Amino acid sequence: PLLEIPFALPDEIIEYVNDDSGNASFINFNVISPHRTEPVCPQFKKCGGCSLQHASETFVTEWKKSVVVRALEQKKLYPKFRNTYVAPERSRRRAVFSGRRTKKGTVVGFKSPRSDNIVSIFGCIIIDKKILSFLPGMQKITALACTRSSTIKIHTSISENGLDIFVESGRKLDKALRIDITSVAIKYNLARLSWDGEQIFLSKPPVQRIGKIQIFPPEKFFMQATKEAEIIMVRDVCEALSNAKNIVDLFSGFGTFSIPLSHTKKILAFEQSAEMLRALDSAWRRTSELKVIKTSIRNLFKNPVSVEELSDIDGAVVNPPRSGSSAQCKELAKSSIPTIVLVSCNPTTFARDAEILVKGFYVVDWVRVIDQFRWSHHVEVIGKFSRRPEFSN
Repeated sequence: PLLEIPFALPDEIIEYVNDDSGNASFINFNVISPHRTEPVCPQFKKCGGCSLQHASETFVTEWKKSVVVRALEQKKLYPKFRNTYVAPERSRRRAVFSGRRTKKGTVVGFKSPRSDNIVSIFGCIIIDKKILSFLPGMQKITALACTRSSTIKIHTSISENGLDIFVESGRKLDKALRIDITSVAIKYNLARLSWDGEQIFLSKPPVQRIGKIQIFPPEKFFMQATKEAEIIMVRDVCEALSNAKNIVDLFSGFGTFSIPLSHTKKILAFEQSAEMLRALDSAWRRTSELKVIKTSIRNLFKNPVSVEELSDIDGAVVNPPRSGSSAQCKELAKSSIPTIVLVSCNPTTFARDAEILVKGFYVVDWVRVIDQFRWSHHVEVIGKFSRRPEFSN
């Protein structure tokens, strides 16, 4: 029978025993992989944030690429791969932590694998130091926000003017709690602190910047986990769509791709979050150097942009959530758009959506793997698709 031995590497020979639940427990190495390394983080194996610190960077990089290769090969797709990009240590600029009161005080961190146990982020080597320095502040918020049995989530993001904090599932606010929470925000020079959808502290706008353009995001928002990876993605998208004039940005968010593209192109941006689109629209209206960005609120899963609506479009970028964008890709596959760029955080749905485009007479020009979640199993993928010339209008 096939057994899962945690933290084993290929070609290793390991002695193990089965526990009462039938799970394999490590005893000793008989043969050790040359790719095995000593984990750097003191919380490794206990924390659920990283699962691959025991493997060399070369091994992890090749393994992540192989995950994408296998997913595409299962769809009979064999594209050219660009070099894999690996984000540096301590570059995570956003993260969601769990916080809970304990008998000894509080604990703030990531949950253990397959467990509700929370492991402290002390010593973490993936999170930016600006966030780590706020650990005492998060512990204070946890003490204030939690009951004996509750758990909160603390969404943290780095902005140009300080940390942007969104607390979820905290105690109901009263006057005393507002004062205490505001004191924490002032002590740690936070840009903004929101509490279950209510902004309770704002010292300066929590600015995010795309190129030279400032974005003022809503209280709860999405952006790429590292700035370095975002730069690579934007560069690839802009290069791929360099010949297009009218671009549709599907699942646009607050304009990670729309804004840099709009320096030379007209953009039609679709996104389900009205708050994210308001941030994009506001940035465009403040900036005279950008071409037209038209925004439209739409649930692209239930109501994808139709092939008729795409008739004047000559370039597309699609950046869906993990579930992918099969309904939207079916419409794109029927279109005559010359170039489509697909961005994904899920190799399986990327391969599924790529197959839809290829069956609609597109070819995969290239694919790039981006590792911005160091030492985890998560993989980002970006690929360029061109319509076959014989099927172009």
